[in-house]
Amino acid sequence: MNFELWIYLNVMTYRASAEGFPKCKRDANFDKCLVDAVNHAIQLLKAGNKEFGIPPLEPLAVKKLVIDAGNAPINLRQTLKNVKVHDMISTSKIQRYRTDLDKHLIICDSRTDRIEMIGDYEMSGRILLLPITGHGRANVTLINTKIEHRLIGEPFERDGVKYMRLKDYRVAFDPKRVYMNFENLFNDKTLSDGMNRFLNENWETVFNELKVGYAKSFGIIFRELSNKLFEKVPFDNIFLS
Repeated sequence: MNFELWIYLNVMTYRASAEGFPKCKRDANFDKCLVDAVNHAIQLLKAGNKEFGIPPLEPLAVKKLVIDAGNAPINLRQTLKNVKVHDMISTSKIQRYRTDLDKHLIICDSRTDRIEMIGDYEMSGRILLLPITGHGRANVTLINTKIEHRLIGEPFERDGVKYMRLKDYRVAFDPKRVYMNFENLFNDKTLSDGMNRFLNENWETVFNELKVGYAKSFGIIFRELSNKLFEKVPFDNIFLS
């Protein structure tokens, strides 16, 4: 989840053509400038941007997330479809950038107050030796989440002009609390209520096993969306020399 968030890179790219928006030069203050400029501009893309093919971001629509956890104490496959991610943009704030543009590396630390994911789920496996299976509506909500975004790029040229594309987008989530609700577990309301209570009482153990799967799924989504901008805007127009 919030993961939060490929939006940071998208705002960074979008600002290259935005009139009156602060532009950051590659100097000693570059990383700090990015923090200030992007925090100022996050709301600009909340409604999306047709020019770059960016969909509305609040809520962010995600077609499918597949989360696998195959190590004890959790062996689980969870699929979420038709997901709407709420509050990820409006409650996010960037805290720090660390960039090495010679190596095409961008690292961003952010904090997001709330990330609420609502969608359809299918799930089967075991959690702490307990079997779990079900399908229906799901709500997974992360509270006060620290997120590290690690963007790893590579250069390429088109018509003699340098561009950059992302070959990897790594996300790491560290929430203070996670709330989970999966309707219709075991196709039995009493058993479903009991398992949901168990999941929330043991949220830290459960989410620690699942968060790598969530991070990989969101990393793929963020990379694909971010490259829509990176591959259209020249490198030197994004990162002013």
